Amino acid sequence: LKQILELTAGIIQNPNGTYSIRGGGAYELNFMINGVEQITTNTGVPGYSFAWDKSNNSWKYDYNPLAVAQMEIISGGFSAEYGNAQSGVVKVVTKEGGPKLSGEIRFEYRPPGQYHWGPYLYGPETVEWKKWGTLEGWKRMYPDSSDEWLYKMWRKWVENHSPNPDGGPNPLGVYDYRKLSYRRFLLGFGGPLGSSPEALRFFISAEYREKPTRIPTIERVQIYQNYTLTLSWSPIPKHKFKLMGLYQYYRGGLFSGSDDIRWAGRDGAWKYVLVTDSPRDEITTTQSFTWTYAINQHSFFELTAYHSRERYIVLVLPVPQRPSYLRDDVWSIPPGPWDEGYRTVYSFTTLYGQDARTDAWSVYGDYTNQITTRLQIKAGFKLNYWDTYYSAVSSFAANAFISRTGYAEYYKAYPYYIAGYVQSKFEYEGMIANVGVRVDGYNFNTEIPYDRFNPFYPALGAEAIGDPRTKRTRGYVRVSPRFGISFPIAENTAFRLQYGHFYSMPTFKEALMRTTELGWIAYGNGNLGPKQTISYEFGLQHSYKNTHRIDIVAYYNDRVKQVGTLYIYAPSAGIRRNKRYLTYENNSYGASKGIEITIDKVAPGRWNYRLTYSLSRTTFGYYGPRALWSDDPNDPRNYQERNQANDFLSYDDRTHTFRALVSYNIEKDGGIEILGVKPFSDFSVSLTYTAQSGTPFTYVTSYDEFKDVVNNRRYPLEAKFDLNLTKRIYFGKQSILIGVRVMNLFNNRWLTPFSSQDDLRDWVERNITPDMLKPGEDPLNPRATQLLSYLQVSMSRDLVRQETTFFALSKEDQKVKRLERKHFLDLYKLHIFHQAQHLQFQTDHIDQFCHQPQTKHNHLSYLLSLCYLERYK
Repeated sequence: LKQILELTAGIIQNPNGTYSIRGGGAYELNFMINGVEQITTNTGVPGYSFAWDKSNNSWKYDYNPLAVAQMEIISGGFSAEYGNAQSGVVKVVTKEGGPKLSGEIRFEYRPPGQYHWGPYLYGPETVEWKKWGTLEGWKRMYPDSSDEWLYKMWRKWVENHSPNPDGGPNPLGVYDYRKLSYRRFLLGFGGPLGSSPEALRFFISAEYREKPTRIPTIERVQIYQNYTLTLSWSPIPKHKFKLMGLYQYYRGGLFSGSDDIRWAGRDGAWKYVLVTDSPRDEITTTQSFTWTYAINQHSFFELTAYHSRERYIVLVLPVPQRPSYLRDDVWSIPPGPWDEGYRTVYSFTTLYGQDARTDAWSVYGDYTNQITTRLQIKAGFKLNYWDTYYSAVSSFAANAFISRTGYAEYYKAYPYYIAGYVQSKFEYEGMIANVGVRVDGYNFNTEIPYDRFNPFYPALGAEAIGDPRTKRTRGYVRVSPRFGISFPIAENTAFRLQYGHFYSMPTFKEALMRTTELGWIAYGNGNLGPKQTISYEFGLQHSYKNTHRIDIVAYYNDRVKQVGTLYIYAPSAGIRRNKRYLTYENNSYGASKGIEITIDKVAPGRWNYRLTYSLSRTTFGYYGPRALWSDDPNDPRNYQERNQANDFLSYDDRTHTFRALVSYNIEKDGGIEILGVKPFSDFSVSLTYTAQSGTPFTYVTSYDEFKDVVNNRRYPLEAKFDLNLTKRIYFGKQSILIGVRVMNLFNNRWLTPFSSQDDLRDWVERNITPDMLKPGEDPLNPRATQLLSYLQVSMSRDLVRQETTFFALSKEDQKVKRLERKHFLDLYKLHIFHQAQHLQFQTDHIDQFCHQPQTKHNHLSYLLSLCYLERYK
């Protein structure tokens, strides 16, 4: 499902694995599976969440595709039915099983190998191995030392810097990551239960995936699991009950999990002491219940309730200790010049620990009534309640909250969210207007300091400082108008206009975080207001000779009251931070504007393609003070550090993005015939091309006089090709699917943004990257580059070419296929609402449009929920 997201215009995957839509924030996408929101409530690195988020916080989005009945992506403005998101909505509906048993089993495999650029990180070509990897090297470095000492040192150095003979980890975690293979098992199976195939149906899905990390990590292999059981029961006419149980599990690392090399693992300085990290285990269990009641031929009601429990665990584990002197039986050697700048064991335990538990309850209902042939009314409500507990440390000792200099976090809160909406769809002489209003309210429902300029710090015992008084957080209520109109302007062309206000809650981290370092270093703001986006959109869709569909949309998203950082000076702030702590405030803003063009070939045939191009610009800025000393607006100290209200190009901006999917599909019993056999029957080949502007960066030469310049240059274009081949072979009612997927077919390389100003200057002014030179070779930059092997690996952030083979065994019920087709032909009599592109048509237009070939491929995912009327009446 993630690959589908990445092929959608306006959706960009961020370096840490999250997604942004049209320049919006990383957590402004409302992703739902059967109406259950896939939320990661605790996004930050344990004990250090104010600095950065964990990698791959979007792992829940990658759901088993064999269980998906339909997927809807709304990348623009959306109706009043949806809220608590500024950028977009993704709705996944799972399968419920057919009238006969059917299913599919799939296995994917990628062979072991090295899937990063540059040399093997533990290979003899690295700087440290050339210098210390041979006994002769030690003798050259220490000619006056005894042979016994030299031999012991060399032997232990090699053992500590090499994987075990079988490729497994040594005591410090070093292993041969090239020997691990990728494996994925998928299952989807369902059908009737009992004598009546229409009364009770089930569907079971399962996925187990082992994905080796590209570079060395403590977890070595990331494990992802999801298991779903869906029961659909229609005991009496007009009533349907649906139960879902969902289990999701992810085992990975705090800094690994993304395809971007910067978030694929720790930086190279840690590659010989992987044991200082702990893997992270994230578990979510969900139970949901849905009742659908078809009241009459014109209206129905749907009620859903679910409970989710998140559990995030990072264990604090002991770390082997290095000796202070050399003995025959020691496993390590003491620190020395032979470490060559790499990190060594210095802690008693692993550096991170976390125990986070969140229970989420949600109830929501929707009522739909087609009052007349011209007027439809829909209304609904939603209640969310969370019980969240969070405890985390980032230190070499677990008691960092009390006495150590490391970081620690702790909070407990009971946030709630309430929403309601009313919307109407009115049709008149070809014009369709969709008008709605939504009300959202929330409260983080916890205690906050009575005086944020003097918060209480209890860890000093009798010498505790600060004001111990607290107060409750305040609540917020906002009203969001939504408006959309569409009408035909020619026989095959429709125009649409959309306007709306969209609000979302701040993240739990921004509101609830409390982090210490011998005093408060960061303290969340429980009184943060909602973030707001005002969206404008204009679009045209044209059907060209019933063979192609062209869609052009222009949009402007004005983001106001976004969340930014603010420093508060306080006596109880961390002693190492100038007696001030970091918090969050609604002091940021931004905007995105752009044009998206999509061309679809919708006529039937073997050739199919979809082309999308986006031209956009995303800016951001801050206003108000950067730091506060008091609540007094006349305090002159509050004006010492101020934000300048300038618009800067966003770090996530991609001015140009292009996506192309071209496929050639040969139907069953089609293709050329050789000796009575059709080898290419039911064969498909597809090629995907993606290209986007490089990441913007800031570089001002010494002779430039510009001030406050941000992101004035760009890295090179990022492009790649992916190839997919599949062939299905039939054996009666069973079939086998064989396929090969090749990622980055032509080994395109994406330059990784530089973290060092020296490296950036060399690249901009001299066209030199750090991997081009050996340490000491550059007379203009004589610094030692002992981490050369990692620099060679990290210069390109994308994946090298990789081939994955997959096999699938399936049993399909042909009667099910006929029923699904018949059901679809009935559905065109109802009103279809293309929510992703805001198109609405009258019944007579639907009759004409749905008889065109494109309907089968492009509108099954956008059917109105009114289809329940046809299903249950």
